[in-house]
Amino acid sequence: MTCDLPTDLPTATIAATRLKATAPSAVTLAQQCLDRIKQREPQVQAWQYLDADRVMAQAINCDRAIAQGTPLGPLHGIPVAIKDIFATVDMPTGWGTPIHASQHLSYDAAVVERLRAAGAIIMGKTVSTEYALAKAGKTQNPHNSSHTPGGSSSGSAAAVAAEMVPIAIGSQTSGSVLRPAAYCGVVGFKPSFGTISRYGVMPVSRDLDQVGVFARTVADIAYIYSVLMAADGRDPDCLGGVMTPTPLDFSSTPGQAPRLGLVRTSAWSEVEPEAQDTLLHSLDRCRRAGATIIELPLPAPWDTYLATVDVLMACGAAINHGQDYDRHREAMSPQLCQVIERGRTYGSLAYAAARQQVVDYSVALAPLLAQVDAVVTPVTQGTAPAGLDNTGSSMFCAPWTMLGMPAISLPVGWGINHLPLGIQLVGTRGQDWALLEVAHWVMAQID
Repeated sequence: MTCDLPTDLPTATIAATRLKATAPSAVTLAQQCLDRIKQREPQVQAWQYLDADRVMAQAINCDRAIAQGTPLGPLHGIPVAIKDIFATVDMPTGWGTPIHASQHLSYDAAVVERLRAAGAIIMGKTVSTEYALAKAGKTQNPHNSSHTPGGSSSGSAAAVAAEMVPIAIGSQTSGSVLRPAAYCGVVGFKPSFGTISRYGVMPVSRDLDQVGVFARTVADIAYIYSVLMAADGRDPDCLGGVMTPTPLDFSSTPGQAPRLGLVRTSAWSEVEPEAQDTLLHSLDRCRRAGATIIELPLPAPWDTYLATVDVLMACGAAINHGQDYDRHREAMSPQLCQVIERGRTYGSLAYAAARQQVVDYSVALAPLLAQVDAVVTPVTQGTAPAGLDNTGSSMFCAPWTMLGMPAISLPVGWGINHLPLGIQLVGTRGQDWALLEVAHWVMAQID
């Protein structure tokens, strides 16, 4: 299943091949994106900052480089959108709040550095929820404007779904990449903790924050990930360089059928019936194609994970944004204030206990993960909720984020109100390329 919108915009991998032959030119591709934005942006509202002249100047530079026989890098001429919590030296970085709406930083985030160095065209900044944590922004679901696109990476997911760009960058502290990907009907990938640098990204929780990517295909995800994955001493948790990028040939028939572990979780009853049916039908398609399906019951302590995540997230918010709270509380939403206040009440012992619980969860889960190549589990309770205020629950994404495991949301069906449904695949930490191979195989069976 793919996004049910016109598919005139090429995927990143297809565009990269064409750009090497100068057909189309980078200027043509950038203009195509700008035209699509002009057409869809009044409804979708995905962008926080966009400068068409700056976009075209980058595209002209790309074409000039090709004419001189010196392409700029593996992402030469590929338009990319950036969530508005990533530092950009040439654009405002507003963090989804009026408090920092006019903030101009004097440096680029590590991700933006790597994109520029690889020849990508930085299109602009996409809408984030408040501090990537609380009040929803203006973005609407591209498939049904009366429903949320999810959050916090709302604009990035919507921009890819509306085919304004082939690639967008987001971040995830709980479910902020995978959930909007599912709601908008695109592929969303959150890699293993520590594989992409968070330098220059507004922090929520250093224990949980991870950079993620949106695209229309698994091949595009692998393509952009191979560029972004790198160690960076400016982020002490980033050891991305120890994982060597693995060339994956997505043009060929997917390889061996995987072993898939169905994890319903104790919240299975909260999943809408059509979402349950879609997940189980997808697994049945995989089984008929040769996959081994095993049902994996989670260990008993698992049911407390939401409380653990809340401690880590709230303490992080209190540490990182407590100063803004003290100075500008009146400009913050009640939801954000409550998170920061809760973080201040937890205390150091509760925080230390939460960190230890993460270790305990990992140890308890290891024997189960050893039985399969990937876990298959819900990504959301169902289709995107009505209205824009409720960006949905991250209950099915949060545990894997907490454990730093790679996870990917795949669009596999449609629900009511012309809205997409997704499933989540989760891999072993550090085995990101293996997970992407499984995801490619699964999508081949479902498409």
